[in-house]
Amino acid sequence: MKLQKQALTSIVAVSLWMCATVACSARVDIATVPVGSEVQITQQDGAVVEGALTARDETAVTVKTARGSRRVLSHDVADLQIVTSGHPATLPAIAKFREYVVPEDTKLPLSLTTPASSETSNVGDLVEATLDEPVRVGDAVVLPEGSVVRGKVTEATSAGKVKGRAKLALHFDTIVVRDERYPIAAGISVEAPSTKGKDAAMIGIGAGAGAIIGGILGGGKGAAAGAAIGAGGGTGVVLLTEGKPVEFAKGLDMRLTLRKDVTVHVPVR
Repeated sequence: MKLQKQALTSIVAVSLWMCATVACSARVDIATVPVGSEVQITQQDGAVVEGALTARDETAVTVKTARGSRRVLSHDVADLQIVTSGHPATLPAIAKFREYVVPEDTKLPLSLTTPASSETSNVGDLVEATLDEPVRVGDAVVLPEGSVVRGKVTEATSAGKVKGRAKLALHFDTIVVRDERYPIAAGISVEAPSTKGKDAAMIGIGAGAGAIIGGILGGGKGAAAGAAIGAGGGTGVVLLTEGKPVEFAKGLDMRLTLRKDVTVHVPVR
């Protein structure tokens, strides 16, 4: 009898542990959920997907979320709950994060932490910048202030090499958010203008004024497409005088444009 009680206690303990791990008490059989129902799905990796169930077959379900349609394989579903006004969903223990998409063309306000120069930088040199302001998707802070953006120098042409016109280009390919790395595509390219022997003005952009370098340089192919550059207190000056280098000083304020969507995990707790 004592052995039977111990065995029963062990079974109950294991069952409770399994339910705490995958929230089995809240699990709904996918096959019984009507198409059109509002659902909350938690995947085996902890991702939480919320929205209307729009399609279902033997291998997967499709959910229309606020950020587009999402297909979830049936074997990846750890927990599924039907959401109604009288029965809001609860997050199971396995839930870790929601996925948000930062869309293409989103502006990233950055401060350069690695100086670069057309005269001293080399192609392949690593560069870093930090996010000056949080980036939100809806009410959620998806990219927190201080997130680190990393990239490389992709072009550094000395002022004396090509008709006295210096050129400097940076490409950023990674953003580090909450210790996770995500691929991005954003960059800046500035080329000193041709002045036919006359010095071009040295452009220093104040933090309050700001300027679009692409417009100043005539919007040419190499002229800082989609990037606004500014700086205060005499720092972050971009030198565009013929025969002189293009300089990106430490602390240079840049507003770069994402060239593709970025999917980011935001913790649920």
